[in-house]
Amino acid sequence: MTLDAPETVVVTDRRIACDGGPNPALGHPRVFFTIPDEGFIDCNYCDRRFVLKGGPADTPEAAQGGRETGNTA
Repeated sequence: MTLDAPETVVVTDRRIACDGGPNPALGHPRVFFTIPDEGFIDCNYCDRRFVLKGGPADTPEAAQGGRETGNTA
């Protein structure tokens, strides 16, 4: 059984940062990731999935489950 990521964020840069989202009370320490060749990475703290726009993981399903942003770093 595979669980979906709680939130998917489509980004335009491989280098991203995650702090858990817009609510500081529910956030976590800011962590930085580099999206690998697979085209996505999941945050180790909150499980948000970051998908590189135009990358191999950028599918219609990813777009439906998330929002698109620029560089989140």
